[in-house]
Amino acid sequence: MLEPRSSFVATDAVRLHYLEWNPVASSVAQAEEQWKPDNVETLSAINEQSNDNDAVPLILLHGLGATADTWRLVANHLGQQRQVFAFDLRGHGASEQSADGYDLITVAEDVISGMARLGLGQVALVGHGWGARVALVIASRHQALISHLILIDCPHVEPRHWPGMTRERFIREQMEPEIYVSRARYLQEWQNELDPIWSPMIEEIVMTYVTLLSDGRLVNLLQAEHQRQIRSSLWDDRAVSYYPRLQCPVLLIPAASQPIPGEEPPEHLEQAAEFSAAKGQMAAQVARAIPHCSVYWMAETAHDIQLQRPQLLADIMLAFLHPLKETFADESLTFNTLFLN
Repeated sequence: MLEPRSSFVATDAVRLHYLEWNPVASSVAQAEEQWKPDNVETLSAINEQSNDNDAVPLILLHGLGATADTWRLVANHLGQQRQVFAFDLRGHGASEQSADGYDLITVAEDVISGMARLGLGQVALVGHGWGARVALVIASRHQALISHLILIDCPHVEPRHWPGMTRERFIREQMEPEIYVSRARYLQEWQNELDPIWSPMIEEIVMTYVTLLSDGRLVNLLQAEHQRQIRSSLWDDRAVSYYPRLQCPVLLIPAASQPIPGEEPPEHLEQAAEFSAAKGQMAAQVARAIPHCSVYWMAETAHDIQLQRPQLLADIMLAFLHPLKETFADESLTFNTLFLN
């Protein structure tokens, strides 16, 4: 498992924690650890790799309540070929918990400021869930800085369009629990969702989303008030207005099956199957509104695709970013077979 570098960057407004995977640094460190006089050519080849400028860095943005660690399994594959940065967004993980500033635009500008402080120019941008909505805002507002945009199970269906949904109900009823009675109960909820791919590494990842109290209970690192501000911003936001403004190639990866032509959208959004069907319908509509868009339909997959199918997700991302150059664990995967317009 590739271990990232953990550090902080001071943006214009808040201090953000981030993880960085650097394939050149990792390769050099490994070669130097096993250094022998006859491996000078290997070190030279690795150093030449550092001058390969056609591979822009990747920025990974996590979902609501998660942390940069949610990308560890995917970055273990991506980080062997690309420089990868994953931020803890404002109020999440080890990043600063400001009293306000949790609307999508402010959180998006945190990322842009962090990129500038790290000396990053153009990047490929990846977002999951709420982080995909943040990524969407970034790509529409800072078009020259984004070479590619990948939206993983993005909530395209705006909550105001859910049958029977009101602003108050969305903010109140859809919020994640703030406190869990025990570590065992918290982990069991996750294991129920991700069984049978549950592993010690996934357990380690989801434990970064919470902190342990002295009485044995667990509390989310994302505070309830900050989560309310985020959900309020999601209610007010008009995601559909961003899509026509996107100029870079875009890849949608919904956790849904491709809709059958002529299929009617679900009348209710209460069950998981209904949400999945609605996500598929909306992703198909959104894809038609984006100038340069591809879709990979990730059927029979949980929302947290990055935990459930990290190798496949990494291969899909690399195929999209550089279809003629990247190689995959599954040799049957090609750009043409992966993507549907």
